[in-house]
Amino acid sequence: MKGYWINHVLEIRDEQRFAEYVAASKPLLQGNNAYGAELKLFGPVSETIQGDPAQFAALVEFDSIGAAIDFWEDKEYAAARALMGSTEDETPVVDRRVCCIEAEPIQIRPGQSFWLNHVHEILNENAFFNYADASMKHFTCTAFGPVLHQHAGQQPIQMAAALGFANADQADTIYRTQEYQQALAAGGMTDGESHVVQRTICAIEAG
Repeated sequence: MKGYWINHVLEIRDEQRFAEYVAASKPLLQGNNAYGAELKLFGPVSETIQGDPAQFAALVEFDSIGAAIDFWEDKEYAAARALMGSTEDETPVVDRRVCCIEAEPIQIRPGQSFWLNHVHEILNENAFFNYADASMKHFTCTAFGPVLHQHAGQQPIQMAAALGFANADQADTIYRTQEYQQALAAGGMTDGESHVVQRTICAIEAG
């Protein structure tokens, strides 16, 4: 099992300071450190399918869930975060949600696209998991699980997922297709999902 960060960047409020943080943190996410920290996906959000609009999203893999939790306070990574100001409050620079899950390793191929999902609250568990089970056939690869720790973000995240598609068009459009509507129908969500789940779904393309 691996640890994962599933990140949504909702708003960059100070472009220069956030760019400095990104430049300093990327060398720490090459998979060659004690945490196995590797940036698997990062890019602009092509479409926010559900929830609050996001600008960027990212998936970071770690050797374990413990490594995913501990890396936040690693000396070098904390120094990168400090480029945005106080490590206790980065909101003057960026509004982002960073959460940790444990999941089976995910395999990513160039040209794929992904949904990076944050589930904030499940209001009807039976309906949601009926939908989730019915939707799995649409994804080429998956990593999902309950959030075991949340590093950043004012809105709590209950579960998170990285869900793969063969190409960018599928990630952007499948939610509205008749085929996917069948999965939504399994959870009683064809006329909207707010009565079943509150979540944010961001589509991004793998590099």
